[in-house]
Amino acid sequence: MLIRCYRESDFPALCQIFLRAIRETASQHYSPSQIAAWAQVDEARWRQKMAESRVLVATVDARPVGFITAMGNDIDLLFVAPDYSRQGVASALLDALFAQIPTGTLTVEASITARPCFEQHGFVIVAEQEVQARGETFVNYRMEKVR
Repeated sequence: MLIRCYRESDFPALCQIFLRAIRETASQHYSPSQIAAWAQVDEARWRQKMAESRVLVATVDARPVGFITAMGNDIDLLFVAPDYSRQGVASALLDALFAQIPTGTLTVEASITARPCFEQHGFVIVAEQEVQARGETFVNYRMEKVR
């Protein structure tokens, strides 16, 4: 596995990783209506987000299998293709991000599914939250790691 910086050509693959991770991995913790509301990509907004964020991509055989995005010290997205889950991809992405942001407090709003991964990397829950998106209410966790 190789961790590298985002390239514009990665965009379609990262969208597919996001959608598959929600539909296949997160579906164990969220209802079908929540998954339907969450598993959507606004292409223009996402392209802008990718352009404005620090984005790292995990690849296997030059093919993207996971990615992480951060704006400043706030982690926004961390998703891994379902066929590569529980193989250290998310950990490698977090470690690479930690190397780029060696000090300060990192924050994330983690899904129920992602919470254990962040806890394994030293993040602590600051608050359990209920957030609204496309007419659905989701539980997530405001977490932080002081470095």
